[in-house]
Amino acid sequence: MTIIHSMQYLIQAVIFDLDGVIVDSNPAIEEFWKNLANKHGIPLTEPQIRQWIHGRKIGDTLSGLFGHLSDCELEEIRESAYLFDQNMHPGPISGIEPFVQSLQALQIPTGIVTSSHHSRMQEMIRQLGLLQQFSHFVTAHDVSKGKPDPEPYLAMGTKMNIAPEHCLVFEDAISGIQSATGAGMHAIGIGKEDARTDLTLHGAKDVIEHYAAIRIHQRTFTTPNGTIFSIT
Repeated sequence: MTIIHSMQYLIQAVIFDLDGVIVDSNPAIEEFWKNLANKHGIPLTEPQIRQWIHGRKIGDTLSGLFGHLSDCELEEIRESAYLFDQNMHPGPISGIEPFVQSLQALQIPTGIVTSSHHSRMQEMIRQLGLLQQFSHFVTAHDVSKGKPDPEPYLAMGTKMNIAPEHCLVFEDAISGIQSATGAGMHAIGIGKEDARTDLTLHGAKDVIEHYAAIRIHQRTFTTPNGTIFSIT
């Protein structure tokens, strides 16, 4: 049963992760890394996927899961991951297009914070016809420390010139929720019911499977558990 919290927060900007939040790429990403893990005899569990794959730079994934392999093997995996990324054509997360268009109509600043490279991010949102819907970007080469460190979201707050406590973030990974909340921002998790416990444990105000779950009325967003975000 859903518990109604009726908490209210004032926001001035909305920020999104990319994979699993804007583009529905997580199933293909998980299959890719599971196949690699099987090839190297590594039992890859769901908690490991959530901790070391989603929202992480590839260097973190390699050190966290494949650190015992040789430099040659690691470089081979890195090249395979790069080619895989370049050839992905994922569709959108359900409801993202009308939701982002609603934000634009309300003249709310929007941004993307991703552990991906800028060119990959740009191409993916271009394919969805959303390239013009976002005004600020922080990608892998913009920061020295990736998620879960707060640096990526602190960098976005600086770019937008908006205080962290007035930023709302959508994230699907534990590392992303930790990064956003560590920067002092509010976060909503994107994921199925089995991800709810992990994401809320690490600071998500609510967890939704898709954007149609958010009720928009004038300049107010309400999540299924009754959390309210009012645009100032």
